[in-house]
Amino acid sequence: MLPRNKRLFELVAENHALGAILHVFGIDFCQHGHQTLEAICRQKRISTIPILKEWESMRQQERVFAPDLLKNYAVDAIIDYLKNAHRIFMRRRLPYMQHLVENARADSLSPKMQEILNDLKVAFPLFAEDFIRHILEEENSTFKYILLLDDALYHRGGLGKAFFAMQKHTMQSIAIKHHHDDDEMQGIRELTHHYATDSHTPLVVRVLYSELQRFEKELQIHAAIENRILLPKALVLEDKVKRLLQEKAALN
Repeated sequence: MLPRNKRLFELVAENHALGAILHVFGIDFCQHGHQTLEAICRQKRISTIPILKEWESMRQQERVFAPDLLKNYAVDAIIDYLKNAHRIFMRRRLPYMQHLVENARADSLSPKMQEILNDLKVAFPLFAEDFIRHILEEENSTFKYILLLDDALYHRGGLGKAFFAMQKHTMQSIAIKHHHDDDEMQGIRELTHHYATDSHTPLVVRVLYSELQRFEKELQIHAAIENRILLPKALVLEDKVKRLLQEKAALN
């Protein structure tokens, strides 16, 4: 349980991930860091209860979530899960990290850190734009193709669409390309020297680097779900649709 009478700076220093939750509720720890959680909530006329519940929920999910549990789900359910993660990335994770980048002041840092931060202010928006383009392409191409295969096999509605789609796509080529695109955080990781901090690094930069690391871990889990669960299921699905089409062709 978070103490409500501690200043936000202290709370976020102890629990970096808390900053992201406060941001969702319109509380900027960079701006209101010297106020307590209870005081800022009273000022904004919001209850501390949903914030505390969100915090506990986040901690619980980090403790219990096991991606391999999705092995038992159908491809459409797995895709729904991945799409929901995409929305969280776009609507919550990326905007908050961009906010931290913008609020990290270079003038109070060492020359080396100033250079890194100035480069990050240019690089991060480009990374975010490229990342969003990538996940939207994935939804409109890979996910759409897999769902066509699923519909053709299990609902027999769209076998013709699946046939024409299979002239343009193969799950093997999709899987190879996906493995090549996996390390999306490489540029940011190298720019920040693997998120290196020291005792003089300001809190906002430490929180930013912690968020970048957390985001990288989330992307690794996301990629593992796609590579180890979704794509193998889709390869089997594609093979079954091919056999179904061959059977249909033999009958004609």
